[in-house]
Amino acid sequence: ICYSMLLSAFCLPIAQIVHREENSIKQRTTKQFVIHIHKMGGDGGVIASDRRYMRGAGQADNTGDSKRASKAAIAEAEREAQQQAMTTCAITGGELDYKNVVVCPFGRLYNREAAVEALLRRKTKTKNNATDRGNEDALVEELGWQVRGLKDLYPARFQLLKKVSNGIVTHVPICPITSVELNGIQPAYLIVREKYNKKRGRRNDDDDHDDDVRETIPNVLSEKAIKEMGIDALQEEYGPFQQNDMIRLVPSAITLSEIKDKFKAKWESEKTSKKKRKKEAKNSEKPEDDDVPKRLRLDTSS
Repeated sequence: ICYSMLLSAFCLPIAQIVHREENSIKQRTTKQFVIHIHKMGGDGGVIASDRRYMRGAGQADNTGDSKRASKAAIAEAEREAQQQAMTTCAITGGELDYKNVVVCPFGRLYNREAAVEALLRRKTKTKNNATDRGNEDALVEELGWQVRGLKDLYPARFQLLKKVSNGIVTHVPICPITSVELNGIQPAYLIVREKYNKKRGRRNDDDDHDDDVRETIPNVLSEKAIKEMGIDALQEEYGPFQQNDMIRLVPSAITLSEIKDKFKAKWESEKTSKKKRKKEAKNSEKPEDDDVPKRLRLDTSS
């Protein structure tokens, strides 16, 4: 009896402790299970707001953030390229002399002297035909196939703003209307005036004087100025010109692709119309059958 009482007194506390521990473990397990269901939904899904359950969380290369990061990086690189293109010559890579800049139909900026030298090199190499194909392609690439000659290079006249920083004087191009700095990020256009057509009529001295004045004023405007003023309001000072006569400077890759497609279509149209005019001129030179005097046959039998 004494042994049984001793065993009961010793084992009962141990059993109670074990029971309490089992209940505690069950409660903790139940609580964790409820939290797990709340966090995960219990169906294998994941709550997007709690990113610690997502594989590769915080690593943009392994998640959906990579696309956003790539787009942002591409956009930033493109902005930097546009800024650089607005300040450097597209041929030499040197600093632009804003007082002697020419622009091609694709909106690339060149120092006038470098562009003329590139045209002379292309003409000389083509004429002599003394280079291999690789060098010929390099010569064409200097200016691009869109530049066939001086007629495809348009002078750009910038409104310049003087800046002094740490004793260094620089001149930056700005829009003459809005005073916005033309740094490549702000869209800007070169206004190309239409050439005078002799068939339109006579010109007087006042017209010639107006042309001389217009050839000295800045012809590079920001897109904001063109939208605010309107093309019609700009005709008196910058005209005559149409919307198609404006060249977008240092366009983005997407815009440049659109410009190239339009330029190719325009070029093909000009070629077709030129061939048509030549054919019409050639046909007009041929005499008609009625105008050709018929050869008389002489009777020599008598």
